[in-house]
Amino acid sequence: MNDAATTPILEVRHLVKHFDRPRGLFRRVAPPLRAVDDVSFDIKAGEALGLVGESGCGKSTTGRAILRLIEPTSGEIRFQGEDVTGLDAAALRRLRRDMQIVFQDPYGSLDPKMTVRRLIAEPLRIHRIGSAAERRRRVSELLDLVGLTEEHGDRHPHEFSGGQRQRVGIARALALEPKLLVLDEPVSALDISIQAQILNLLIDLRDRLGIAFLFISHDLAVVRYVCERVVVMYLGVIVEIGDRAAIFDRPAHPYTQALLSSVPNPDPASRGQSRRIVLEGDQPSAANPPSGCRFRTRCWKATSRCSEETPPLRRLADGHLAACHYAEV
Repeated sequence: MNDAATTPILEVRHLVKHFDRPRGLFRRVAPPLRAVDDVSFDIKAGEALGLVGESGCGKSTTGRAILRLIEPTSGEIRFQGEDVTGLDAAALRRLRRDMQIVFQDPYGSLDPKMTVRRLIAEPLRIHRIGSAAERRRRVSELLDLVGLTEEHGDRHPHEFSGGQRQRVGIARALALEPKLLVLDEPVSALDISIQAQILNLLIDLRDRLGIAFLFISHDLAVVRYVCERVVVMYLGVIVEIGDRAAIFDRPAHPYTQALLSSVPNPDPASRGQSRRIVLEGDQPSAANPPSGCRFRTRCWKATSRCSEETPPLRRLADGHLAACHYAEV
């Protein structure tokens, strides 16, 4: 087996990100918002890893902290063996050639005053890569790579559809030939028909270029289509990690089971065979999470043990990981 295929390109260890909150009534210090609390996982070179969970679970914060678009509170992030958390601004800028992000809102991430050609060339100019003529050639290559034409390069973002703007965002992210792409809800703002086009484009690009993906999404059907492995988050912590078959065919954590039960089944023959799990109550506040298991306030398996002991993320018989005292029940 090729060692490069099994060696993690990204290693995240005990990542924590807390946000301070404004003082409350009588200027009391409010507890911090514990958006990400002791998160650890790896991504192998060329692998697509899905990071899923409800809104507010901390998945986007995790992606931004890995790239240090926001500063982690604590923890270790290693990219190709190098400690990202200890880098100064100059070293981090060099490293970002290999780590790029595609945002959820393609329009919000594109400068409306710039043409598409300038937008895609901007990373090359900032990093002083190539001459003006070489950058023009590279932009032409990237436009073709994401299914756009030379004519599109002279337009502005507002002249494009949502799907075309996301193609521009992807082309810009690929300009520096990164080894890791963080995709933060890259298709959630698009129509269903356009989503399929962008997902197929991403899969094709990964196959051709060998880029690793951290694919952040709340849409489990999309994650199943794109990713080989899946990390499930709830209220700032990881509750389950496994390959695609383990997560979608043999979910062990009650939260994962509830998420999957809400995914529409397109097969008419199997409809009605699975029970929809409706979670009671709202997701607790990340500023004051429950003791023990954070999911226990909404879990039908919860016992007194769940409030007293935080379940470790442990390996199950089939090899995948789950943080539940009663995963085998």
